[in-house]
Amino acid sequence: MNGTGIAPATRPGESLDAPPTAWTAVICGLVVIGIALRIPTMPLTADGVDSLLFIRAVIRHSVAEGRPHWPGYPVYIWMGKVFAYAAGDPTLGLHLLSAFASALTAWPLAYVTRAWALSLGATASRAGWCGWATAALWLVTPIGWVIGGQILSDPVGLFFGALLLAVCVAAVHRGPGAWIAAAVLGGLAAGIRLVDVTMLGPVVAEAWRRRRERWRGVPAPLALVMAGAAGVLPWLLWLAVRDPSILVLGASSHVGGHFLRWGETLWTDHHPLTRPLRALHTVAVSGLGASASPGRGVVVSAAWIAILVLASARGRWRGAVSRVIGFWAVPHLLYILVGHDIDYPRYLLSAVAFLTVVGGLALLRFPRAGTAAIIVAVGAMATVSGPLALKQRRMPPIEIRVERFLARRAPAALAAVDHSGLQFFLEDTAADVVSMGVTTEGVASMRQMWESAGREVFTTDPPPQDPAGWVPVAHFCTDRLFNPYLIQDLWLFAPVSSAAARAGPVTACDER
Repeated sequence: MNGTGIAPATRPGESLDAPPTAWTAVICGLVVIGIALRIPTMPLTADGVDSLLFIRAVIRHSVAEGRPHWPGYPVYIWMGKVFAYAAGDPTLGLHLLSAFASALTAWPLAYVTRAWALSLGATASRAGWCGWATAALWLVTPIGWVIGGQILSDPVGLFFGALLLAVCVAAVHRGPGAWIAAAVLGGLAAGIRLVDVTMLGPVVAEAWRRRRERWRGVPAPLALVMAGAAGVLPWLLWLAVRDPSILVLGASSHVGGHFLRWGETLWTDHHPLTRPLRALHTVAVSGLGASASPGRGVVVSAAWIAILVLASARGRWRGAVSRVIGFWAVPHLLYILVGHDIDYPRYLLSAVAFLTVVGGLALLRFPRAGTAAIIVAVGAMATVSGPLALKQRRMPPIEIRVERFLARRAPAALAAVDHSGLQFFLEDTAADVVSMGVTTEGVASMRQMWESAGREVFTTDPPPQDPAGWVPVAHFCTDRLFNPYLIQDLWLFAPVSSAAARAGPVTACDER
């Protein structure tokens, strides 16, 4: 054994997938810490339009009614129903599901890093530290801690995707059973997020590599296809029985819209050549926290640059485990770059997760420098993620705060100018609140109608024919890192004769 902790390359057939009990115990401890950090800092309300749809779907699933949108996310909703039942509330249950999934993702990521390090010739001890480093990095990333706690299918989908990768890595030196398990898991994962099928590269590659083999008399590729179908059929049949027509119509409408109209894909992007740089910006800023205060942002950036330089200094990465990881990462990340909105942080969850896997290898060649860089990165990211998570918990989306503001003043009415999304959030309010999308010129007529009905009237923009007749009575702000597609800054105005206006104009942001 040499002094750097690099042993002779692992022999073909040598087991890479049996972590010692002590290593597993540390990973479990890290996951528990991750859960303990997430639960008291996670949001307590819906995080966006998709969140509202998922909450409605957990209460009663119907793709035809948009509860939720196509493709229905059946496996995610099943899991959400279990957590909602345990928590006694669908909103809390779905937040807990995301928090647990985000923290648990550290385990398969750490396992993959450890196996990768072993395959590159690391000692068992050094490989174990590489896995722990990956887990620690992932647990404190802003995207994993802050966005990973939101009501989205992405955190759960990433957990299953990372678990799929871990099973494929374990299958490298096992028999056909492990690959069949991976195929089943892949089919099940597609019921959480349909795009998880892009993570099935290792299974597809293995089917091709074993195309001339027969497993128990069945051609290996056919056995893997049948295993994948076994994972797909339960949720697909469930959807087909409940919403047979919407599955076909919804697929045509949703897929066409996503790729050709509103999906912010390569084909709908007005600046397609800048996509790689914008994706890197999203990963650095929202994923790793490089946009924090000048001091912390610089420290995070410097630490991650050092980590990636040290990891890449290992040289050429060859071997069966490297190939499996490549078949998992390249097709999936290429799809994200081409087929998703790369300015939307949640779509880059898997990219950041992959970076943490690579980052764990920083300990291979230069253990002291790698350890120092990882400690600095973990500490710096924690000082970014923790306050950001608490801020997100304290400051729900502006749409939620507007609904609370109006509910306290019911019966109330809102004339929403260029903010149609507000009305979507107001649909579920139990208070006597009405809203309507109008032009600024139409605010005056709506005011007259609503005031005659005894409602207190508000608008997001005062009418141009009477700007002095309206007073700002509420101001709401938020951090765009939480969700760049929700309202970032909003004022509410009331007539000067109203009770809210008589209390005086407002300038400071309301965090309630």
